[in-house]
Amino acid sequence: MLSFVSVSIELRYSKAACFVTMEKLYSVEKCPQSYDQYEFTLSDLYRKLAKDELREDDEIREQSLTQMREWIAKHPYIRKCRTDASFLLRFLRFRKYSVPMACEALERYLAMRETFPQWFKNLDCNDPAMREMLQDGVFTKLGQDAEGRMVILFRFARFNVDKFSSLQEGRFTVLLIETLLEWEELQIGGFRVLIDYTGSVLKHYGIWGVSDMKVFMDAINRSYPIRIREVHGAKFPKFAVSLLNLLLTFASPKLKDRITCHNSVEEMAKRCESTLLPKEWGGVCDLQEFNQRFQDHLEDRRQVLLALDEMDIDTTNYTSLWKHHEVPENEIDSGAMGSFRKLDVD
Repeated sequence: MLSFVSVSIELRYSKAACFVTMEKLYSVEKCPQSYDQYEFTLSDLYRKLAKDELREDDEIREQSLTQMREWIAKHPYIRKCRTDASFLLRFLRFRKYSVPMACEALERYLAMRETFPQWFKNLDCNDPAMREMLQDGVFTKLGQDAEGRMVILFRFARFNVDKFSSLQEGRFTVLLIETLLEWEELQIGGFRVLIDYTGSVLKHYGIWGVSDMKVFMDAINRSYPIRIREVHGAKFPKFAVSLLNLLLTFASPKLKDRITCHNSVEEMAKRCESTLLPKEWGGVCDLQEFNQRFQDHLEDRRQVLLALDEMDIDTTNYTSLWKHHEVPENEIDSGAMGSFRKLDVD
């Protein structure tokens, strides 16, 4: 079996359920003849974090991977699924090595992708909308802080709401999440989110309908194996408070407790090391350079992300999980935009 391939060679398989990365050939066969051997290569900081916060050590990791792979192989509804360690560990770490909970999280993740393909599939960084949002500097990966948490920045006003819909904004965010989850540092240390709302206008918030919010927040709360440690927002406009309150009705109590609002970007910046702050905020980070690095990384991993669509699960038994997403056709009038119309905005 091939384990390494040239970047320049494109391989297509009609029967063998496989896809290419820059180095490895990942399989979506649910019961392969053999499994990859995992080696922990991160620094001592992450080894300690993994042990102290996630109960992870070499023994429990191997035992848990074995149990999870056996569960996938026997699952009656899972048809195709990645079983490599790098993929399964994101779910085990998310659930702190409770194998039943990790399996449940994987099951929900697969069912979500099949139930809402318009949100979670065909995530292509070369899609014109995705590429433009990347180039507009909506998102920047700043790096890891002293506690091992990945720090990311959103500049909300850079979403072009005259051009892109809530679905496109959501798909862009999902593309980022899928990409970030490939970093083991994020799986172990979690991440901190900085959101700068400076310059945002009413239309930035009005394009989100209630069903959009429900699908997106369910993914964040329950379907993606992400460990959100802190969320900091600065300059959130008063006219959008009603929408924020509506959005938070779909958030878990744990996530709500980790959200902090700041009156200014300067106040928010004090919560982060200067080595991780943009030059515009008194730090040393060149956002344009960081954004280009991330775009290059996305291009390198493009086939990996697209090939996630090869995974498959029979969703017949999971429709009840999202029944609460059914909303009336006039949701805009009764939901987000309805709230805005009742506001007295200058």
